Amino acid sequence: MDMVTILIGVGVLVLVAIVVVLMMSKDKPAAVVSSADSSNAAEDKQDAQASNKRFKSVLSNDLQNQMKQEEQELLTKYTAGTGEGINEVEKLLASDPNNVDLLDWLAFMYYSNNEIDKAIDTYRRALAIKPNNENQHYYLANSYFKKTMQQEAVKEWNEVIRLKPNSKIAKNAQERIDFVSGSKK
Repeated sequence: MDMVTILIGVGVLVLVAIVVVLMMSKDKPAAVVSSADSSNAAEDKQDAQASNKRFKSVLSNDLQNQMKQEEQELLTKYTAGTGEGINEVEKLLASDPNNVDLLDWLAFMYYSNNEIDKAIDTYRRALAIKPNNENQHYYLANSYFKKTMQQEAVKEWNEVIRLKPNSKIAKNAQERIDFVSGSKK
């Protein structure tokens, strides 16, 4: 070996040793801290904790926004009667069981896939959380009607009329009540 090769080899070894020492010193806290430095260290620790909380908050909001966006995409792509999307909405509900919007969508999905018992249960869950939702009362009534539970259907349609008396959905509910009443005669 010539002298240049030996010098290059020694230089590389010294460089690697410096990098290793620097990496190790980053991971290990200082062993001895003076009393003046300890208050600075405590402040630094508090600042780091506050930054960590802010980061987690931002990250949490980003995840929530991403989840909402995924919900929207899933729900807007839904095709009635295919059964697709039901499992995905059920999974989303597992992590947010009191999400009335997801419950409403899931109930609609069940209804449109002729899973009427599940639709009824899901509309009831949603109404237990938000009892003044006229749309859910209306579709719960329609679900009852599909199950030939006319008395329950009329009760729910009447609730729609009570909640929103001058609305289009109340007019539809009254038409359905009239139809059921007319078919009984």
